[in-house]
Amino acid sequence: MSKASTKIQMDRFTNPESLRQLEVIDALRELGLGHDISLPQLVVVGDQSSGKSSLLEGLTGLPFPVASGLCTRFITQVIFRRTPLKQKSIVVSIVPAADADDAYKQELEEYRRDFEELPIDTFAEVLDEAAVYMGLPAAGDPVEDSSKRFANDVLKIEISGPEELHFSFADLPGLFHNPTAEQTKEDLVIIRNLIESYIGDSRTIILAILDSRNNLANQEIFRIAKAADPGGHRTIGIMTKLDALQRGDESAAMKIAQNQTEQLKHGWYCVRNRSTDEVASGVSMTERHRNERAFFATPPWDKLDKRRVGVDALRQSLGLLLNQHISREFPFIRKEIEAQFLRSSKSLEQLGAPRHTAHEQVQYLIKLTTAYQELVRKNLDGHYESSEHDPSKLRMHVQNAGDKFSERMLKDGCAMRFKTVEEDFVVADGNLGAPIAEDEDDIYGEISKLWRLNRGPELPGHLNPSVMETLFKHQTSPWQEIAGAHIEEIIGIIRECNNVLFRKVCTDEIVRDKIRARIDPQLDLSFKAAKKELGRLLKDEREGHLLTNNHYYAENLSAARDDRLFNRLRKLGIQDGHIVQLNIRQLRSSLPISNEQAGVLDIHDTLKAFYKVAIKRFIDNVKTQAIERILLGPEGPVRIFSPEFVSSLDEEEVGAIAGEDYATSNLREELGAQIARLAKARKVCS
Repeated sequence: MSKASTKIQMDRFTNPESLRQLEVIDALRELGLGHDISLPQLVVVGDQSSGKSSLLEGLTGLPFPVASGLCTRFITQVIFRRTPLKQKSIVVSIVPAADADDAYKQELEEYRRDFEELPIDTFAEVLDEAAVYMGLPAAGDPVEDSSKRFANDVLKIEISGPEELHFSFADLPGLFHNPTAEQTKEDLVIIRNLIESYIGDSRTIILAILDSRNNLANQEIFRIAKAADPGGHRTIGIMTKLDALQRGDESAAMKIAQNQTEQLKHGWYCVRNRSTDEVASGVSMTERHRNERAFFATPPWDKLDKRRVGVDALRQSLGLLLNQHISREFPFIRKEIEAQFLRSSKSLEQLGAPRHTAHEQVQYLIKLTTAYQELVRKNLDGHYESSEHDPSKLRMHVQNAGDKFSERMLKDGCAMRFKTVEEDFVVADGNLGAPIAEDEDDIYGEISKLWRLNRGPELPGHLNPSVMETLFKHQTSPWQEIAGAHIEEIIGIIRECNNVLFRKVCTDEIVRDKIRARIDPQLDLSFKAAKKELGRLLKDEREGHLLTNNHYYAENLSAARDDRLFNRLRKLGIQDGHIVQLNIRQLRSSLPISNEQAGVLDIHDTLKAFYKVAIKRFIDNVKTQAIERILLGPEGPVRIFSPEFVSSLDEEEVGAIAGEDYATSNLREELGAQIARLAKARKVCS
């Protein structure tokens, strides 16, 4: 790498905007925003025996416990800051988990230790103190009796000084394979799940540690990393313990280090840590770095890219990589914070005001009923604010169903088809005076049959009045099925509309179900009332006397008689508009219709004229009485959930319906805390 290129990269560490973005991300993480949105970060993962602690020691200069055989039970966040201070500063604190309660959070936030140097004994003491503050067993304490095995809190170590590069990373507890009294099988499962959850985040860069003495294919941490990052786009491999390789194993290690065996986008880095013997003999960090440089100057390691060997090169590369990663993601993070803030605020708003007291519960229900009734009013008046086929467009669906009902009634409402004037006996029979055949599918035959079956003392050619009523009842027999199906369709429309409206005004599913459980029986009563009203309308039309004062009846009957006469004249060759002399006796003799036939035709025309009036009246009555008045009216099923309904409830019933359950109360609390975090995050990012 040229000096000019190095200078450009180093300038990124001191660029004010880059530094600000790094500080903002650290501040967001400290707010606990990582629980709400994904934040860019470097995460160190590896086996306990992979040399991870020694690597951290080399990167940070802190004496992380090496070969302790103990399980770390919390995450450690290490932050490097370049400051103008001449003296190096180390600040240790605890960042409480986002879901920590206030008392616990306050206790953890009180923990703070300041150092200029952090020797091994003091650092071990700090780790034990932090564990105790988090409610965890200290090193060497039995874990079986502990109610808490791992903490969601984070131990934060800030290292500031004039020589530091501004970057940070999180160290996760190391995997182990042989459970002991201090680290159990349950601990292993927790650690594995923790690692998977962290590295599964698409904004996490994975620093995976490989003990070069072990076969890469057998390293569990790399299997986990590959599952989270199949393409190797977010994974950086770090090889340790190259100095402990057996003779002849260097070639395989070199291939891995040169990104030939397991290809990773960001490649591999190699470090040489202090050995156990060197730790025991007190080899200093200065000596450690000198030994590392000397090691990578020897064959075959001297053939590796100098930018990829040693902790100094690793530290600089990681700082630059994190800087670039944050710069790329920063605009999206700001947008996500804003979007999540709006979503959470809307979710909290949908929960409504807190509902702990009876007054709050009543006000909550009143607000729901008011919103519900306003939607009902708009949808009944045809003022829609929804999509084309939204079930809440009640008036549209009722009108469309009503049109289909009218069409079906007019098409299929009569049991037998009425005849036209062209189909009278002049056309139908060769022998005009012959008796009419009793055909059940022919309305003339049915009329003739009923005439004969119901003859009384009336004079020839006259009709028993009960025949007309019997004929009308038979002719209207399809009405019950057609109208009943229409009522059922409207009931279905109302049910679906109610479902949609309740979901719109009441997002709390539990409260919604409780309200529905209370009003559904009343809805069923309204539906039964509509069906009962339909039965009454059918009875009035089909079982009573045939009554009407509608002038269209007389007009229809007169028009039918005129049409029948004109049709017979046309059959004699007399055309409309011609003036002819006609002998009435001659006309009657040319159209020899029996008294029965004449009576059948008159009954047919009378029945047809009355049917036209009655069916329109019935259709209108079904729509106005059964549907508009009972189903859509002020006391109908779409009006039951109203302020009056709330007023009818006693205090106990109100509490049972509107009182907040634990889940809702907990959700309200979580949303409130999340909104508070996001509000602070918005200020931090501004």
